[in-house]
Amino acid sequence: MKQTTIAILRGGLCLNINDSVLRIFTFFLLVFALSANGATAQESGPATGIAVGQVIPDYLWDYPFKSLKVSPGLEVNGFEPAVLKLREFKGRLIILDFWATWCGACIANFPKAKKLESAFFGKLSFVLVNNEPAEKAELLLSRRLRENGESFSYVNADTLLNRLFFKRLIPHYVWIDGDGKVVAATGPDEVNEKNISLALKGMGDGIASTPDIDRKLPLFSSASLPVGNVLKYNLLTKGKVQGLGSGYEWRKDVSGKVNIGRVITNLPLLSVYRKLAIERAVKEQKRFDLERIVYEGRNVSLLRDTFFNYEFAISRILAPKLDSLMLADLNTFSPFTVSFEKRSTKCLALELSGRRKLPEALPGAVKEIRFGPAEGGSGKVLKVVNVKLGDLIYLIKENGNIQGQVTDATSLEKEVSLKLYLPDTIPGINAQLEQFGLRIRERTAELDYMVIRDQPVVKVF
Repeated sequence: MKQTTIAILRGGLCLNINDSVLRIFTFFLLVFALSANGATAQESGPATGIAVGQVIPDYLWDYPFKSLKVSPGLEVNGFEPAVLKLREFKGRLIILDFWATWCGACIANFPKAKKLESAFFGKLSFVLVNNEPAEKAELLLSRRLRENGESFSYVNADTLLNRLFFKRLIPHYVWIDGDGKVVAATGPDEVNEKNISLALKGMGDGIASTPDIDRKLPLFSSASLPVGNVLKYNLLTKGKVQGLGSGYEWRKDVSGKVNIGRVITNLPLLSVYRKLAIERAVKEQKRFDLERIVYEGRNVSLLRDTFFNYEFAISRILAPKLDSLMLADLNTFSPFTVSFEKRSTKCLALELSGRRKLPEALPGAVKEIRFGPAEGGSGKVLKVVNVKLGDLIYLIKENGNIQGQVTDATSLEKEVSLKLYLPDTIPGINAQLEQFGLRIRERTAELDYMVIRDQPVVKVF
């Protein structure tokens, strides 16, 4: 059977900054609360928000939003403060582009927006709406202007539009036609020439708006779900769901302290298994090299590239078994099975050389890991303060020129502090380690592996 080691892909929408602010207690108030990562409340849009199909109020056309305009000497000054009013664009299709400086997906769509604005010159205007401190947005926008010659109409340090058009995820696009009617609220995929042409022809009702799904609640549940009496709740869907971000959240009991469930949205199963492997190693106080995740199957695209949504929650009495129950559930109903196995592997092991005294920890010092180039020559320097000796080989691999599997063979539970020069060869590294009574040597060891296999085919007679 072919064995494959797989890298993890990332992707998805970003959670809106307002998502962490507007919350109310609604879920599992009786027996156990399915809330996320210690959150004690749930987001809610403002009651006075403007929905798709409604017309924006008259005052909004003339509201003086904080903005920026390109200054005359842009190569020196970039932007200068300005005021923006939506009335400047009345009669055109306006697309409000809600974004943030930390949202890579938002910024990646700027070039597409500029291209579309040029293609529909005079008929379409993008207005970039940011609710962070104005200086933070201006710093990024100035760099984009300097490097890409890219400028838009801007609303900075916004509070009003983010309340009126609340959305948990960004990038988020609100489409307003020339008469002020909100024709759509979409994600980036719907912002294209075809849909813009429809909107300009008065056919914007055909543009699919992106739902605003709250993953603090049971995924896709209805108000009739008897949450107070749920002893087990789980759901597994295949395919990306618009309106959900990519990520993980815990479900908590009513105290907010005990993990009783997990929500995983818009992620490939490989990402899920990777996180489970890391968390298992942390609980067992071990280091786990991600190269020890192997796939012995035939559908790597389904494992690595296909998005799934998964929720699993149980009663508090079963909380200590959450990880094992969740993995058993995935092994039963997902397209794959996962097991943890010992495998004999050739690797590089950190050993005691016995020639020097091991370095000691620094009493009272804060744990520190620092890595950088060596002064006046090739190679790199690794400095650690009060780090576990067993972690040292992994830090050397991460920061030095070491390939393949590594393991700790010192079997010592102690912390060390040292400064280590890392040349590009194992002999060179060993010459440095010898001064600390350590060395790296090739050996065969029994290492923990996460093995992913295809779900066996069940024959029905």
